[in-house]
Amino acid sequence: MGRVIRNQRKGRGSIFTANTRLNKAPAQFRTLDFAERHGYVRGVVKEIIHDPGRGAPLAKVVFRDPYRFKLHTETFIA
Repeated sequence: MGRVIRNQRKGRGSIFTANTRLNKAPAQFRTLDFAERHGYVRGVVKEIIHDPGRGAPLAKVVFRDPYRFKLHTETFIA
C-alpha cells in the first residue's frame, strides 16, 4: 500500500487546524444602506493586517457616515 499524502492528512485536522483564537477581527461586508444601493461609498484603506487565523490579510477601511458627522471602521478580507 502507498503512503497517505499530505492533503489526506490535512483533512483529518489535528495539527493542521487554523489558529482561530488568533483572529484579529471578524471579516464582514458593510451593511447595505441606501447610499450603497443607489451608488457607491468611498472609503480609505488605513491598514492591512496579517491575520494568523486566515489565509488572507485583513484591510481596515474607514468610511464617512452618510447621515451623521461620524467615521465608521470596517474590516474586510483584502
